[in-house]
Amino acid sequence: MLAKSANRTEYERERDERIEANKRRMEKVLGDAKRKAFPSSSSEKDTEEERRIKKMKKSNALLPKSKPLLFGATKRTSARDKKVVNYAEEKVDVSISTPTLVPSGGGTAKRASSSFGTYDPPKTREEAQKSAVFYKPARRTKEVYPESSVLKRDEATGKLTFKNVPSSQAHFQPNLTPKEMIQAGTFGGCYFNPRGGKKGFLKRPILVTSKEFPEEWFENMSKGLYENRVYKSYRNLYQVKAGQDQHYWEEHGWINEQDPRGWFQWYCRFYLGRRTADDARQISRWTGVGGEKGRWKNNLLNKIVSSNRRFDDASISPVVRQTMLHWAIEVTEKDCMKFAKSKGYKLKVV
Repeated sequence: MLAKSANRTEYERERDERIEANKRRMEKVLGDAKRKAFPSSSSEKDTEEERRIKKMKKSNALLPKSKPLLFGATKRTSARDKKVVNYAEEKVDVSISTPTLVPSGGGTAKRASSSFGTYDPPKTREEAQKSAVFYKPARRTKEVYPESSVLKRDEATGKLTFKNVPSSQAHFQPNLTPKEMIQAGTFGGCYFNPRGGKKGFLKRPILVTSKEFPEEWFENMSKGLYENRVYKSYRNLYQVKAGQDQHYWEEHGWINEQDPRGWFQWYCRFYLGRRTADDARQISRWTGVGGEKGRWKNNLLNKIVSSNRRFDDASISPVVRQTMLHWAIEVTEKDCMKFAKSKGYKLKVV
């Protein structure tokens, strides 16, 4: 036997080694399969953790099964009151609220009902006061109005009365001219740039240019204040972002092709004397914002009067003020007094 093994060639030795290795491998595989199929030996008992898990599953299986809650609320165990969630769309509150008034003679501020409160705002201007135009003849620079369009202007309120309008549109009386709006700071400084601000929804060129309008509207102003590519809040009078963009206007169908830049472009042309079939629609939109019952005008007047502040106090709703500025409206002292009186406030007589 030794002689035979000693006489084996190298190939035969490698073959025999492979046979032995395969034999051991097969024994291991068969042994593992047998142990998995018949786990009975004491050396292969479950670990302590596995036994604990099995015991827990077994005890849970004996408990009565509860019916699942589909689309239902779970039982509350907290003693705190459940908070009611309101999913209704938020609306602008234009009703008068019970104000906190400061007595004119000094003393502690107190709550008072509108029927007994007194609207007596400060008489002196402070740093917070801001206005596009002060409605006093001595303070306002002399402006020549288009003879073919503007009939007159009220010196106390600045309201403009236009020519060549039907009686149904005679209530359209903005109190800011296009020049006053531009000079004050509007639309983030990008209105007269065809690519200014966000791209339009309709993906079409915006035909707008400052060259169409009188040069004096833009006097002493750099083009960055009205022809900039990017909307910047600091270019606005009240230093805030207000209103929607070109994309939103077009998406909601507010744009007429004759005035692709929107309401202010229409107003500039209307102010200069143009009259079109779209005037009724644009005036109706203005009425809803700043007419006698306009939602934003009355919202602002409510906040001013209930806070007992001046009509031109910029700390009261600067976003609403900037929005109204884009619609050629600025509230006046007369507006505030009229609103306060209509709500039952007592007016301080000087």
